Amino acid sequence: MASLPELPAVSTLSKYVTRVLGQNPGKFTLQGTNTYLVHHPASPSLLLLDTTGPSSASPLSPSSLQTYLSSLRSAIASHPTQPARITDIILTHWHRDHTAAVGHVVRMLAELDGSEKAKVRVWKFPCATGEGGSSDAWKSERTKDAELERDLEGLGGNELARASDGTAVHPLRAGQRFSLAPSGASPAASGTEDSVELEVVHTPGHTSDSICVLLREGVSSSSSSSASPLGLFTADTVLGHGTAVFASLSAYLSSLASLIDLLSPTCSAPIPLYPGHGEVVQDGLAKIKEYKTHREDREKQVVEALKAVEGGEAVTAGELTDLIYADTIPSSLKLAATHGLLLHLEKLREEGRVARVEQPVPEGLDLGAAGGGGEVQIPQGWFDGWKWVDASEAVEGRL
Repeated sequence: MASLPELPAVSTLSKYVTRVLGQNPGKFTLQGTNTYLVHHPASPSLLLLDTTGPSSASPLSPSSLQTYLSSLRSAIASHPTQPARITDIILTHWHRDHTAAVGHVVRMLAELDGSEKAKVRVWKFPCATGEGGSSDAWKSERTKDAELERDLEGLGGNELARASDGTAVHPLRAGQRFSLAPSGASPAASGTEDSVELEVVHTPGHTSDSICVLLREGVSSSSSSSASPLGLFTADTVLGHGTAVFASLSAYLSSLASLIDLLSPTCSAPIPLYPGHGEVVQDGLAKIKEYKTHREDREKQVVEALKAVEGGEAVTAGELTDLIYADTIPSSLKLAATHGLLLHLEKLREEGRVARVEQPVPEGLDLGAAGGGGEVQIPQGWFDGWKWVDASEAVEGRL
């Protein structure tokens, strides 16, 4: 933590983006969860991306929650067009460090706005349900949407605008857009201000419901069919420091490739990334390419290490971590590193290039969360052996 740059409680990142730090620093949350107010200077309507919650190190203390809420109130009050209010809260994925405070935020907004104001809408992309052949990587997520609903069930009718089916959370869909346009009644409206919009991009990998959100010029204000991007909110898919964890490597690599395709055609100038944790990344396309290359290089290391094992014997994911990383990472990060390698191994097994030799889970041990806060789920295979095989030798990926 000491090597990370300090982030202010509230930062104005552009005329459209204000970052409000979640006050929950930790090993995986870095300086804390970045929550973002997205706004048009000539409109009183604001959108909030994510809230805060417990870090990977500890629960969110009451004082930290109050500091966050106070910072959020201050940012709303500082908006140039008043009375400003948050109309929508968009949650980028189910992890508690992004969602746990949403009820507190909704109640605070109701107190600020008064009963005469429109109620806030909460949005999230649905988690995979296990239907339609969805990956076993998402098995632990199938109850997360219901858990979030339970968190919000105590909110009253004057606080929350419910979905058409009565649920507290409105389901997001890929490609959905939110527009922020200047208000004609606003003293900040000059008549030359163009609208901006947010577009939802489904990017599974970190979780099944992970999204990124593209900020760009409003389509009506652009002469081209593809309006210029102004920034990309990447949540936990791409971080401001280090690398991200993921539940499915195959899905994660596919999502990184999709983001590269999204930004490449219009990337005449660097496009900033606004990550879920860490500092702003100024050259977003370069960073996403770096992430993808890093994972591809790591896969090559896994393959080479397995091929080099004497006699072709099976090794555990933990042993593979020692072979690849040696003493280059602190012991506190080895569980997370092993988790990443295990997902590389599972991808290679699906491709028929690696076999898994099943071993019983040692008595008294639990396949729980390696990183705390539910962020790094240890998948099946943690205690199993893994060995390199020719595709023709693998029988359904196992020996």
